[in-house]
Amino acid sequence: MEAVAELQEIATMITPQPGLFPGVDALTYHRWAGASQSRLKIMRDHTPAHVRWTMDHPDEPTDAMRLGAAVHTAVLEPDLFPVLYKRGIPGDGRTKAVQEARNALKAEFPGATILKPDDFAVCLAVRDAVAAHPHTKHLLEGERECSAVWRDEATSVLCRGRFDDIARGIGAITDLKTTKDASPFRFPAFIYQYGYHIQGAMYLRGAKALGIDADSFAIVAVEKEPPFAVAVYQLAGAAIYDGTRELEPLLERWAECEATGEWPGYPTDIVLLDLPTWAPKQITDRIGEDA
Repeated sequence: MEAVAELQEIATMITPQPGLFPGVDALTYHRWAGASQSRLKIMRDHTPAHVRWTMDHPDEPTDAMRLGAAVHTAVLEPDLFPVLYKRGIPGDGRTKAVQEARNALKAEFPGATILKPDDFAVCLAVRDAVAAHPHTKHLLEGERECSAVWRDEATSVLCRGRFDDIARGIGAITDLKTTKDASPFRFPAFIYQYGYHIQGAMYLRGAKALGIDADSFAIVAVEKEPPFAVAVYQLAGAAIYDGTRELEPLLERWAECEATGEWPGYPTDIVLLDLPTWAPKQITDRIGEDA
């Protein structure tokens, strides 16, 4: 418990007071304390104990996470992208010529992230596809990559979020999502699965707390493979309402965990468990086919 308390104290020390902070790098932002939409979604899908573990033992970024960060930079900070990212040297890394070329590239740009050639090409293709969409100009030309800290009015929980874009002129918070399927037939399932409706409700709540006049949450969804199709969605009022219905008890539970210092896992009692509601019909259908 002492180690956990020490980590919490360190995170609190580096977390700024409530406000809007443009230009903060992602690594710094992720060190901040507070409830974020990603942490709350872990609590929704698992337990407070899982959230506490991820905060105390942050994972190293995966290749997918690194590529996602690069795509965000390419789209939202295109002038910065060629400074922070370089195209890697293709070829067999076991050969001397390729090894020397790669070492020379790292030496020439020591602060840059070297991307695989294919990943670098994906970043440029996504950037161009998003820029070509007729509606992204209004949604992604506001205040980009703004980290935010606010205190939730109802629960007093310290919250944080990273707004991809704040378009004050049209009252929208926009989030860029890469996906395997941006179609209107599949993407609604991803909204629920990944909790984007919770994110929308939380970000609009945070915007209000910070005095930002925003009443809509938009998603620019872009596929990660050719033809890099782009779709722009505004979450319906009903989706934001449902996101709020999920968000509020999560914030209340977060407040309780912080107050007690206890982040419980699964129930300690024996739980009577049944099959999923859809399973009996599948069993009946399968038995009927085999008969």
